[in-house]
Amino acid sequence: MTRGLHAAAAGMQVQLGRQDVYANNLANAGTVGYRRADLSVEQSFAEALGQAGALPVPRASTIDVSPGPVHETGDAFDLAIDGPGLFTLQTERGLRYTRDGRMRVAPDGRLLSASGHAVMGREGPISLPGPEFLVSARGQVFSEGQFVDDLFIAEFDAADALQRDTDGLLTAGRGPRMAANPHVLQGYVEEANVSVVREMTQMMTGLRAFEASAAVLRQTDETLGTLIQSAGA
Repeated sequence: MTRGLHAAAAGMQVQLGRQDVYANNLANAGTVGYRRADLSVEQSFAEALGQAGALPVPRASTIDVSPGPVHETGDAFDLAIDGPGLFTLQTERGLRYTRDGRMRVAPDGRLLSASGHAVMGREGPISLPGPEFLVSARGQVFSEGQFVDDLFIAEFDAADALQRDTDGLLTAGRGPRMAANPHVLQGYVEEANVSVVREMTQMMTGLRAFEASAAVLRQTDETLGTLIQSAGA
């Protein structure tokens, strides 16, 4: 009898965690380059009710790296990746990754991200010899008529290697490889890969699952109380 209580409570906890993830996705639907997240579960709620001792166990949220829509800005310092890959940034916490390609130049010529971090190339942080900034479709950076470096477009063997970090950036538990054939669009930015309709639908589905778990919890609790009263009589 108590197994039903534990299973129902675990199911409610999973749905609460998912609601937090989906709400954060909705809150960032207008954030440039944001990658939506999801919460994976080792066992579904239905399995938990059907197997003695089995409970749904939430895992860490996973990052959805599928591309979002891009739109043209006409600004030479706006870049978007058409296809897989992430821009690589150097931060005080180590390398971080993003799909937000809004960039600017520091007074000393360093190429910086919108969050103020150094943009990495194949040879290290990119520094421009002048104000001109041209990027080829292959990610080659040119300035003042000369080749500067290749943008380090990072790829990973598994999307679950990525986790959310501060400043909207991503971190990885394993090292990246440089994309062999990147496709970079200059004068474009990529929007969040969040569908408001999808997130709202998932939140409503999660709410119904939470209410079902709560109903099971109440019913099991009432049955257990009745049994205790009968035994006491």
